[in-house]
Amino acid sequence: MPSRTSLFLIGSLVLNAALLGIVGGRLFSPQPAEPTAQMQLERYGPTSDVVAAAWAQLPDADRSELRKQLRESWFSMEAERQRLRDAGEAVYNAALVEPFDHNKLRDAVAIFQLREKHLQDDAENILISHLGKMPPQARATAATGLLTPFNARMKRAEERYGKDKDRTKTSASAGSVVQPPEAAKPSN
Repeated sequence: MPSRTSLFLIGSLVLNAALLGIVGGRLFSPQPAEPTAQMQLERYGPTSDVVAAAWAQLPDADRSELRKQLRESWFSMEAERQRLRDAGEAVYNAALVEPFDHNKLRDAVAIFQLREKHLQDDAENILISHLGKMPPQARATAATGLLTPFNARMKRAEERYGKDKDRTKTSASAGSVVQPPEAAKPSN
């Protein structure tokens, strides 16, 4: 039977050989190419500035109408957006509950997804209704921008309109009226 020292040396030799193989493999394998802009576009979709440039090709009159519709939609969806926030909190709280209930979490996630889908459909319907008045390439870029995850668009909208909403509440309580913010060009 081999001694402890022999077993230790054999183990050390195996670990060193494995480490040498890993390091050698990294050194001698070809480096992955930097992803090209086209590869990134195919994987992640167009960037927000590209999508904004596409939407900028919408005729001015239609762009004004789109802004108006999006602004009105944003304010009319306040209750739905609150229900979506509440559904998100329900998912978080369902995950915290002890003992953990898989079904309760699944139900909370399903409710959140349904509410999110409803908001997404409403916003996309408004945007899609204006695509026909754009040049074909801009229309294709803007349509691809619709594939941006909805929660990213909602977060940007919350950041864009949430600050103005707080200002509106503060000014309204002081007795003055602040006009709702102008809707920015759709970024996707």
